[in-house]
Amino acid sequence: MNREPNYGALYGGTPPLGIPPEPLIINVCLTGNVPTRQTSPHVPLTVSEIVEDAIEVLEAGASMLHIHARDADGIPTWQPEVFGRIFGDIRRHRPDAILVATTGGRQHGTLEKRAAVLELGGQEKPDMASLTLGSLNFPTQASVNAPEMVQALCTRMRERGVTPELEAFDMGMVNYGYYLQRKGFLPHTCYINLLLGNLGTLPGRVQDMAALARELPRHWIWAGAGIGRHQLAMNSAALLMGGHVRVGLEDNAYYDYGDLKAATNRALVERITRLAGEFGRPIATCGEVRNRLRLDDPENWLATQTVIRKMRAEDMPAAMAVLGRWNMAPLQASERIPHPERDHLELANTFVAILQGKIVGVASWLQIDSTRAETASLAVDPEFIGCGVGHKLQEARLAEMRDKGIREVRTEADRPDVIRWYVDKFGYRIIGTNPKKHSFGLAGCGHWTVLELRL
Repeated sequence: MNREPNYGALYGGTPPLGIPPEPLIINVCLTGNVPTRQTSPHVPLTVSEIVEDAIEVLEAGASMLHIHARDADGIPTWQPEVFGRIFGDIRRHRPDAILVATTGGRQHGTLEKRAAVLELGGQEKPDMASLTLGSLNFPTQASVNAPEMVQALCTRMRERGVTPELEAFDMGMVNYGYYLQRKGFLPHTCYINLLLGNLGTLPGRVQDMAALARELPRHWIWAGAGIGRHQLAMNSAALLMGGHVRVGLEDNAYYDYGDLKAATNRALVERITRLAGEFGRPIATCGEVRNRLRLDDPENWLATQTVIRKMRAEDMPAAMAVLGRWNMAPLQASERIPHPERDHLELANTFVAILQGKIVGVASWLQIDSTRAETASLAVDPEFIGCGVGHKLQEARLAEMRDKGIREVRTEADRPDVIRWYVDKFGYRIIGTNPKKHSFGLAGCGHWTVLELRL
């Protein structure tokens, strides 16, 4: 087919797409921890008020509800029974709604209190739960989310089949989200709120929203949120960039900052649906959002979980390919190399790591006698370095050796980082060096460092 010349035009003469037509997910943060009747006269505080407000915003176009609970005095509570009443009552009216429980720690700092809502079951079980990806300062208060707390909440969510609703206030939190996913703490398809305009984090500027959105993987779903007067601008920017929207009284008390007109959750949602219509973005239904976020798909979690199993004969080519990336693949004896460093892998003593449906790591061991063994042929596909694959392979082969009565393990390594890994992570001690027989392993290094471990 002949094509018209583009005369140097951008994109080969084909204009880029305009505003993406992807159906818009509207996530409403109804209540929060901070708003009171004095600061936000329409904020829902009681169980019945929250349920009534939830049904109204769902009718107006919302599909996700980010929910905080209050006790009888209007004070934020972690008690799961209060959340259960809210979730159960909403589901009696709208069983398709995506319900998101807060696990925030601004008022309740312990893991048991923050994670208590995750134990709800049946119709009261949340579909999702919030997960702030780091610590930050709000104008008058710090929100502390230590790495061990974030990881523990991830683990509880994974165990309960609750999808995280990620919250990022800056690029560092986005980066930490990648780390958590590489380590298997997050599912493959993630939903993340980009929250801008808080005094202690990124300002509410379009260039900052664009910078964060640009760094997100294609399979992550993101929503733009703005704190206070920045809410409408950040929501609009997200609409234009193909993102989604978090809106609501938790983040913003006013409909109009010109005359300080108090907002309602429903009015904020209705404004978003009008803007979406002007921009050509249809509103996503609850069912569409459930499918898009893979909320009922266990494979979403399994896709980031490393599976360790014994190697099979059909795995040999893939295992050799991984080892070959590090110049560690066993060699058959030849005239040039009559005594290779390694000449085979024993299926009975070799493990492989599988992640995202492919073999990404291999580790073997060789029995010397009834109580002694040598570990060998440990390698991880460079693409998956940092995912904890090597650690899991090492744990698997050490466990097997213990079960077989091995009490002393020896290994040889030539890369300084690997040597430190054995020493720091598993307690090996360096006992000497051995010369290499040929250029196996790290090029330019002519010896192996010998390490030993007592099991």
